This record gives sequence, C-alpha cells and structure tokens, in this order.
Amino acid sequence: MASIEFVVMLFASTVSSTLAMVVIIRSWWKHRLLPTLLYSIAIACFTGMMVDLLLDFTYEPFTRWAIDINSHRIWVSNLLLAFFVVGGFLFWYFAIIYSQYEVLPKRSLVVTFVAGGALIGELESMDWSTLIPLTIEAIAFSILIYEIIRYALRVMRQADLGEEKLQIRVYFIGFLVWISAGPLGVVLANIPGAPDVLGEIWPIPYGIGMLLIAISVAINPKLLYVSEAKPLDFMALNKEGNLVITHRFNEYDDAIDQELMGSAMSGIVALIKEMLASAKDLHGIDHGDVKILVETGNLTTVLLVVNRETASFRQGLRNALLELEANYREELKADTAMLQPFEPFRERVKEIFQ
Repeated sequence: MASIEFVVMLFASTVSSTLAMVVIIRSWWKHRLLPTLLYSIAIACFTGMMVDLLLDFTYEPFTRWAIDINSHRIWVSNLLLAFFVVGGFLFWYFAIIYSQYEVLPKRSLVVTFVAGGALIGELESMDWSTLIPLTIEAIAFSILIYEIIRYALRVMRQADLGEEKLQIRVYFIGFLVWISAGPLGVVLANIPGAPDVLGEIWPIPYGIGMLLIAISVAINPKLLYVSEAKPLDFMALNKEGNLVITHRFNEYDDAIDQELMGSAMSGIVALIKEMLASAKDLHGIDHGDVKILVETGNLTTVLLVVNRETASFRQGLRNALLELEANYREELKADTAMLQPFEPFRERVKEIFQ
C-alpha cells in the first residue's frame, strides 16, 4: 500500500498534468498545426498514465481487473500504463521532429522500432526478462532527452534576446525536468534491488516540469512549436496573377522587392499551368538559403518564403489559403485587384506564422 505522502504527490502531479493538457489542447484548437496536435495527444496519454497510477494506488477494484488470454493473464492497469507511456513518448518525439522537419529523418524509424520493442517487452515481461524492457526504455528516454536538448540548443541560437529567450528557456527547462521523471520512475525504480525512494519521488519532477510547460504555453501558445525555421515573406496572388496581399516578417540577405518577387512568381505559376495544365503540382522552389512554399487554390495562389521548410509552415500556408478564399471570395472574383479589402487579413497572417 502506498504512503499518504506518495498519493498526495501523485494527485498533485495529476492535477499539473491535466492543467498542461488543457493549455496545450487550447493552443492546438487556436492554431490547428500538426505539432500542437501531436503534443495534445502526447499530453493526453501522459495524463491518462497519471490517472491510471492514481487509481492503481487508491481504488482497489481497479487493481483486480484483468484480461485472460489462454493461460496468460494481463492486468488492465499494466496494459493501459504500457500503452500510455509508449504512446506518449512516441507522440511527444514526433511533435518535436515535426517542429523541425517537413520529412521525417531516417532515425525516426529506429525510434519507432525501439518504442515498439519497449511496449512488447512490458506486455510480455517475465521474471527472467525484467531487465530487457528496462534497457529498451532507458534507450528510448535517452533518445528523447537527446532530441529535446538538440532541439533547444538549435532554437536558442535563433531566439531574440530578452523576454522571448527567457520564455523559451523556461519552456525547455520544464521539458527536461519533466522527462527526468521517466528514467527515475520507469527505469531506475524498477531495477531489482533499487531503493524504494526512487519509486516515490518521481512525481515531483513530473509535476514541476508539467507546471513549467503549462505556464510557458499559457503565456505564449506559440512555444509549442518554437523552431529555428523563420518565415520571411508572405504573398498572395489572385487568379489573374495580380498581387493582392504581401507581408514581410523578417529582413534577410538577398531580399528583393515583394512586388517584383510577386511578378516573377506569377510568371512561374503561369508557365507551370501551360506545361502541366495545373499549377497545383507546384509545391515549392528551392532558392539556396531560402525556400519558397507554394499552395494553389481555386481563386488564389499563396506563397511563403522561409529559411527552412517545416510541416508547420506547410500546414499554416494551407490554412491561410483556405481562410483567404473563404473570407474574401467576392473580392478575389473581381476583375481588378484592390489591395485595401485584404489589409485586415495581414493580422491573421501574423497570427498564423509568427
């Protein structure tokens, strides 16, 4: 039977995890980007893990629920715990990866294989094989910690000085404090002969880390997908190829006048239409240090100039295209391009990409 102190710490960590889940889901609901969706699913898994553990130590009937398969008995609490831990780990890992890359790096296949091995090891663990899943889990947590530190260092180099850098620092400290609960409670505490105290103190870093993440994301929801990738220019062309809205996020080397760039892109899109009978096959242009992302709709073609292509930018550009065509349909159908009606959309562009 767990001590009262441990149950209290477990309850406090569950509350902290639930708070972080609400804040992160709110961020996803506002921005609807892939990394925020993955973070939402991950935090839901970890919150489910905390509820599972809390029931395991406070509600005795829950500990007796089991599934019998032939002569093998699987306890429901252990089954849920394994899926929550491995699922949360995977979704959190891919949220970090998709914050940085458009296409998954090959090492992500290794991580998926390791996570699958950890899940199978937990479900099929015997007395003689106890250390096997623990070893796999230790490798998995090491990979996640490495990715978090690597991601944090890359982002910190690109962050502006002052309040933004402080927010990012608090956010990543929360990450690292939270993840330390994994090796402590899942790996070290389950090694045969390990001190009991290791299995009782892990809710402390878990709760503190989740609280730091929740506070950081509540103050600035964009922290969920901070990245070294930066938006540089946004442009929208109507079906005649006229520039209807432009916005420059950041100055950059070799930047040219937006109207000149818009005219050039209009010519490229027209050429693609002639060659392929559709401009929708044009998704981007690699121009060395900058990338030009392209999305084509029924009424407009939108372009985003970035220093690095990511899934977040691609999805954000699609969202901008859909919103622009839905909110300004009549203006876009007009024969002449009038820039004034589209000015309010500039603020929405800032919200999506900055």
